[in-house]
Amino acid sequence: MSFKSDALQKLKRYAIMKNIFFILLLVCSVANSQIKDFFKYSTFYVSSSMSSSTLEDGMYKIENKVLMDITEVNPFDYNYTIGLRKVARFDYEHKVKSFYDGTESQISNKAPIGNAKGFEYLANLSLIRDRGEEFVNQDFFLRYLSDSYLIKSQFVDNQKYDLKYILSELRWRKNVGNFDFSMGAAFRVHPVYGIVPINESWDPAVTPFSEIAEDFGYVSEQWSQAGYVNYDWFDISSGDSVQVAHSTGEFMRHYFGNAIDEYNDRELKKLGLQKELSVILGVAYYKYTSDFWLHGWMNVLPYHIGLDDYSFDYNDNQWSEEGIPAIIEWDAGLVMGYRITKNLGFFVEGTHQRYWMRPIYEFKIGINFLFL
Repeated sequence: MSFKSDALQKLKRYAIMKNIFFILLLVCSVANSQIKDFFKYSTFYVSSSMSSSTLEDGMYKIENKVLMDITEVNPFDYNYTIGLRKVARFDYEHKVKSFYDGTESQISNKAPIGNAKGFEYLANLSLIRDRGEEFVNQDFFLRYLSDSYLIKSQFVDNQKYDLKYILSELRWRKNVGNFDFSMGAAFRVHPVYGIVPINESWDPAVTPFSEIAEDFGYVSEQWSQAGYVNYDWFDISSGDSVQVAHSTGEFMRHYFGNAIDEYNDRELKKLGLQKELSVILGVAYYKYTSDFWLHGWMNVLPYHIGLDDYSFDYNDNQWSEEGIPAIIEWDAGLVMGYRITKNLGFFVEGTHQRYWMRPIYEFKIGINFLFL
């Protein structure tokens, strides 16, 4: 009896293990298929570009009765980019290059409603040097589009325009002919915006800038020549005294402003990231024919709830003179093309975004004429 019971238990365990094995095999097969579908038609790219930098205006100074050329010579410009993208092109978009290099500015990347349902994504990282300024631009987004809803997550770090945020949004979607309406909620995480720490610690009408400069590690020494009086400026922050400017004007132009920027950045980082919940309303329109196409969208964020102590203050007096209230934020775009004749064409393209009173926009308009 015991032998039969043990054999029965072994058969049951074998059956369970077999079922678990087949379930795992099925899950792995489905997962593998989903992964293949997720990356199907995506493009991975790496690129590098270098060019001569802009020649700056000439600058000179006189030192010990000798004219010296102190014109700034910038090192070469570069753009190193790596990325992965899967974004369906709209009918009016044509792949004009054989390869992606990450420098493309395609409107479809910014439109809230894509041209295909399912998952779309972009991961782009660029290391850039432009006129001696080095910065990193990052844009990552993952979007899922269905007939009735839209889910999107995005990370943007645009150091060129000093704009950084994480966005997660969920929207209900309704398509009516060529129009697409959506509404939902957007959750954003971002650094402190709208606060300038130096304004809290320095009043130029009370404290001379030289005292603030000393706090930043700079000291001055007066000099005169033929009745002309000015100051040499020295950096003593490292413990040594290193001359950095031969006049107050030169110091203000090249060093004092940078010192204030660095101070503001340090103080703002101490305040940490801020969280915010906003209502988002969207409308998009898309119509395409071979001779005329129009694609436009407008996302409006009209109401916000700050979730941290230093969340953006939309009612601050510093925004009172703005034509459109600060509380109204938007992300808009327009693409229009018209083939007037088989020879003549006209186009307009542009985007405009304003988050936390930091506008970023681009606009193009032009005419093409084809000689036959």
